[in-house]
Amino acid sequence: MRAQGEKNLKTEVPQKGKNTGESSEKREGLYITYNGKEYQYNSEIINILCLGIDKDLPIEEKRETGSEGLSDAILLVSVNVEENSLKIMAVPRETIVPVKVLDTAGGFVGTENKQITLQYAYGRSAKESCELTKEAVSNLLYGLPIQRYCSINFQALPLLNDAIGGVDLTALETVEWGEGAFYQGQQLHLQGQSALDYVRQRDESVPESSMGRLERQKQYITAYIDQGKEAVKNDMSLPITMYQQLASNMCTDLNAEDITYLASELLDVTISAENISMVPGDVVTGGEHEEYHVQAESLKQLIVQNFYKEVPKEQ
Repeated sequence: MRAQGEKNLKTEVPQKGKNTGESSEKREGLYITYNGKEYQYNSEIINILCLGIDKDLPIEEKRETGSEGLSDAILLVSVNVEENSLKIMAVPRETIVPVKVLDTAGGFVGTENKQITLQYAYGRSAKESCELTKEAVSNLLYGLPIQRYCSINFQALPLLNDAIGGVDLTALETVEWGEGAFYQGQQLHLQGQSALDYVRQRDESVPESSMGRLERQKQYITAYIDQGKEAVKNDMSLPITMYQQLASNMCTDLNAEDITYLASELLDVTISAENISMVPGDVVTGGEHEEYHVQAESLKQLIVQNFYKEVPKEQ
């Protein structure tokens, strides 16, 4: 099962110029040019798009057309199985990208420059929403291959959190809302609803509050991975058990073989704040909604450094 998972997840990079019968669209992103040099995708890296959906219903349940929800958390989780390392790249929900607009029948209407969080809402199902968002993120990242996706709604997070015995961390900032609060510097043991509140709540009256929330989400993920590894070492069946329990609150194209392989690879991986980056850009305020405008050249440099290897020049 583990070997099959590895085969499923790794992207084969054909030699440049070799005729493999694949379409140019499929090969796009496997090679990239930067500063006059050519780079090829590192096939030892597995990219998984993780989405947190602003939706309290089961992930496939819809009350009306367009009610799939929004992707409030957009994270690209990258596992380098050769280096035994893990990196996470956060995409701010307000990032302006060409969003593919579909009608209620799923027909393509056109593209509009909108916040990337809105792309998820155009799907007619969770699967279609994930695929649309995966395409939007890949396009943003210069065609970077994304092997799998996983979206969870907010009902899933307390289940994930409590399955490893909760998460301990120190609050990065003070946030107050109607039913509660947490305070900067406060030592927290997150259980159930408190875990959801920590990564979800923000004061919308405060400019750039979503960026502060993104920092909390990054902190939570780091702590969760560190503490989750210990839980898995004590019970190797835990990842599959969690996968089965989350069925109604999750949409993913990861299967049991993939999860078995990834769980074994992640056991010895170290994660720290330095391994978590954000798409470089600038927050623009003053309009109806905040916008995040990407610094294209800085982003391309980051993508090349993290995901590609220079192609040696032919002698």
